[in-house]
Amino acid sequence: MSFAVHRLRFTVEVQTPLELSPWPGGNIRGALLGALRRHYCLYPDDPDPGHSARCPACWLIAREDPSWRWGRTPARPYTIETEGPAFALGQRKEPGDGFTFGITLFGIAFDLLPYLILAVQEMGRVGLGRPLEENRFRRGRFRLQSVEAVHPLTGERQTVLAPGSTIVHTPTLAMTEEQVLAQTRAILSSGPHRLRLAFSSPTRIIQDNHLVKEPHFAPLFARALDRLQALAEQYGPSSSPVPGFPDLEPRALLEQAQGVRLVDREAHWVEVETFSRRTGRKQYASGFVGWAEYEAEDWHPFLPVLLWAVGTHIGKDAVKGDGLIQVAHWE
Repeated sequence: MSFAVHRLRFTVEVQTPLELSPWPGGNIRGALLGALRRHYCLYPDDPDPGHSARCPACWLIAREDPSWRWGRTPARPYTIETEGPAFALGQRKEPGDGFTFGITLFGIAFDLLPYLILAVQEMGRVGLGRPLEENRFRRGRFRLQSVEAVHPLTGERQTVLAPGSTIVHTPTLAMTEEQVLAQTRAILSSGPHRLRLAFSSPTRIIQDNHLVKEPHFAPLFARALDRLQALAEQYGPSSSPVPGFPDLEPRALLEQAQGVRLVDREAHWVEVETFSRRTGRKQYASGFVGWAEYEAEDWHPFLPVLLWAVGTHIGKDAVKGDGLIQVAHWE
């Protein structure tokens, strides 16, 4: 068994007027959290960190671990992916409209797939987005239409729940160590010196407690490696910091990353505000979007981490959809 990434794409049909935030990842995450806790958690206000180790819902969305070396909140075993346009002035959906969003599960979190599908159905019943006067100050409702598995690297799709059906098929389509190894070899076979990354959603990189507002390679790669290590350690059986690549050593990788040059870019910073119902305060999921091109003498040390990052996201607020990237081009 190896570390794997399962990305699921949910297609829904709106039943009552529904209005999402300009960047709706926080809306979806909040609604998912509420649905899981209402349906599957007997003691949602239990302050004991051990509760989240026993409760499937809280393990998925709100696990705490006082022994975790980077604080008591480990990296979550899921991310949200939202459809564009990501930065409209508001996304309003009318009855009969459809829209899609993704949820990605890492490693053993895939075992909770049945909970997840039922929770999305509950999200639709309770409502999503802003309370609207025309809905008697309730959130917009939707009906789950279908679910597909989508491969993060290839875009290949597999039906999990077909339109009009109630039968859920366990997907076999996933991003695995073997596939990352094969893709790495395929890219390296062309002997590239330049590689382009596309930042499909705000990528929020923090280095030494400061925001990095330009897509410089070393801090971006460091956060990608940190995140991959955390996810593989907590949710996968792999003993390697880079699953499938036991010869790669993190300290050496970080030193080598300093030599990768940013040679071209078309990236800009976007300010994104979200609101936490739990804390009652504004939060920020701002970051850079666009693309950046890098040059290195040898991409072998870096490609596996970057390809995994296509599935895991990079940087802060991945659970809200930030840090979605693609390895878009090489030469």
